[in-house]
Amino acid sequence: MKYLLNGIVFDPKQRTLTDHTQVIQLEAKSYALLMVFVTHQEQVLSRDKLIELVWHGSVVTDGAVNKAISKLRQHFVQLNPEAAEVIITKPKFGYVLNCVVQEYIEAKPKGRYLTPRTYLVALALLTLAVLLLVLFTPRTSSPPTIINVERVTALEGIETILSASRTGEILFFSSTSSRSMPQLILKSLHRGDTQHIPADPNATIFASLSPSGKQIVWVEQTPKQCQIKLYHIASTHQQQIYDCAALQGIKLSWQNDEQAIFIRARDNNASPYVVYKLMIATSTLQQLSLPLQHAHMKGDFLLAAHPSKPLLAFVRYVESSLNEIHILNSNSLKTLAVHTIDHTLNAITWSTQQDELFIVNHKSLYRLAIDTGAKQHIKQLSYPIESIAVTRQQPERQMVLISQYHASSKIQAYNLADDNTTTLFSNAALNRLPRSKGNDIFFISDMGNQHTLWQHHNEQLSKLDMPFEFGFTRYHIAPTQKKLVFEKLGAVYEYDISNAQLHTLFSASHQAYAPNYALNTNSVLYSSNKSGQWQLWLYDKKQKTHQQLTEKGGYSGYFYNGELYFSKRDQGGLWKLVAGEEQLVLNDFSNINWLNWQILNNHVYFYRKGSGIWQYNLQTQIQKNVMTEPEGFLHQYHVKADEQQIIFAQLQPMQGDIQALIIE
Repeated sequence: MKYLLNGIVFDPKQRTLTDHTQVIQLEAKSYALLMVFVTHQEQVLSRDKLIELVWHGSVVTDGAVNKAISKLRQHFVQLNPEAAEVIITKPKFGYVLNCVVQEYIEAKPKGRYLTPRTYLVALALLTLAVLLLVLFTPRTSSPPTIINVERVTALEGIETILSASRTGEILFFSSTSSRSMPQLILKSLHRGDTQHIPADPNATIFASLSPSGKQIVWVEQTPKQCQIKLYHIASTHQQQIYDCAALQGIKLSWQNDEQAIFIRARDNNASPYVVYKLMIATSTLQQLSLPLQHAHMKGDFLLAAHPSKPLLAFVRYVESSLNEIHILNSNSLKTLAVHTIDHTLNAITWSTQQDELFIVNHKSLYRLAIDTGAKQHIKQLSYPIESIAVTRQQPERQMVLISQYHASSKIQAYNLADDNTTTLFSNAALNRLPRSKGNDIFFISDMGNQHTLWQHHNEQLSKLDMPFEFGFTRYHIAPTQKKLVFEKLGAVYEYDISNAQLHTLFSASHQAYAPNYALNTNSVLYSSNKSGQWQLWLYDKKQKTHQQLTEKGGYSGYFYNGELYFSKRDQGGLWKLVAGEEQLVLNDFSNINWLNWQILNNHVYFYRKGSGIWQYNLQTQIQKNVMTEPEGFLHQYHVKADEQQIIFAQLQPMQGDIQALIIE
């Protein structure tokens, strides 16, 4: 059945809205939301009711509901500028559909009866028309056919950061272990030969092959400088084209005419990613995007430029399971389309055949039509996809190249007395964020295909069951009780280990992050940017009150001997609060320690990149390196309460290759 809403036709079967002159393809959440409103006419639906019916009870933020409502309203306004109030807000109650829902009946044209001869002629003409339509209509919307899956590389170690030209050359990094210096390799898929590109293995962090296959651009970054360099393959000539010292986390993509490079970068690890355009001839940098302000500050974190057309796509992080893909004309910089994707994205690239994107969610490969936003699943892979590129094998076939590997890590125990390391737990999964309590070890693992929290007790392993995927979530275990506290999408939860009970302490409206127990389990210290800047807050469980503690920034903190010690998100250093005034305790304390540091028996334990775990004595102000950083160290560790051992996660040797999906 189709519905008529204020002159706009809603087709649930096709998931479209239309005013007969233009058609809008609804995203999954917009469609589900509209179906709920249509089937609950004249009912005011609360946020909780919408979460139950649309998100099926999943934990979502108020921002996700607001975003979905706003998106649906925008669709109606696009078809009818006067339809802004088709969904209205009832303050303190919820939302209601503000129009009459009618069944839409298509008008049937009047006709006359046909004679048998006329009927046969019409039938023959109709059959001929259908045959011609099948033969000559381009198969742009048909499902892709995967002809074959081939292994492109079989080198020792892993291949990462893959890019490709239009003509069958691929560029990638290859390394034999987590600590070995990667080699930059150029390989011809037609000839099968490879060559090593003379990039500095100690400093090169990203590289991209141009669409013509004639040039490479890469980033050389050291603690003292950063340079974007251009390499001409035929002449082996190198030149510096931009000083990138002010940028971090750089990724690059070529404009189709090779006159410009698009850059994804951020100012520091506390700021969101932004997309820039760099003109090669003039070294002029232009900012293209301004990310939304949100809790996790990821910004516009993926980008891909079309190899043959002036098109640019970038992905904007909205929240953990909600992203937007923005499509721009890379010359005029005009936004052509914005599509909402209701799952995570970790790689994107353009198709060489038509105006569509290949997008990746963990192990799943999809293609996305940029005009309608329609998404089509192509293949489920065995391992997570790290990077993706597309080239052509033959004029009628394109080759989707993927680099993939599955990382695994073990939980280790380092003995501070004798410098010996023993393995506490090891398997083929990715085991991370270990925490100790007595003789028990807790850690997050993907051994069950999802990131869940596990307990290792007396050589026995058990999963802590939650009503949702735990995810890679920071958590804090109470020192004196069998309880732990953690944050999920801005809300804070407490889990009682002894009886496997989960309780919600407070909602996502407080935008909480990095919660720790405070003086005892009756209060929780957490950070939030609900005031406009990351500050530390104290939540009293009995009084159910929230008190702001810091004024000049705070991100992760602990109470020790009645005083608050804390780190900041956008500034290095360890601080403490004395009579409402902050004091600097330790200057050489990088904000890489935002969330992973401890205070035990007047000792602060923290990490320094390259050297390992350090101990700072609050009384003597003496600091010493207590554990040298081992190979494969993940910067996820926990010092046991007796200060005799450091429990940490360590990567195991990885293997991974480049695979090619031949698509027709």
